[in-house]
Amino acid sequence: MADGPLHKPAHLRPTDASAGSWLTQRAAAVVAAVLGLATFVAAALSQDALWATPDVWITAPGFALTALAAGVSLARRERGGYSLWLLGLGLAGVALALGWFLLVAIVVGVTAIGMLILHALM
Repeated sequence: MADGPLHKPAHLRPTDASAGSWLTQRAAAVVAAVLGLATFVAAALSQDALWATPDVWITAPGFALTALAAGVSLARRERGGYSLWLLGLGLAGVALALGWFLLVAIVVGVTAIGMLILHALM
């Protein structure tokens, strides 16, 4: 028999559930997500044509800064921040080849719609 009362493990105890405290505990991951989004938006706005390659002077430093922030998040072992820095790193990576990515996404989208239509008809 146990001598004292049972206590919940640390991962089952109630925590501060506010969004602000969750984000401040994962500051580097939030910075990586914001940098990735900013790099993506800057690359999308600076393109002349949809299929053009974005300016490497904008996208390469943005990707490097995002990767650095993601590395800091990993070094700090921010629990639960993986989705944020992965999203930021993905957006910054897509910004490096935005024209190619958009054209492939259009082809995949049209193919998926065609498959859905054919599946419904047959």
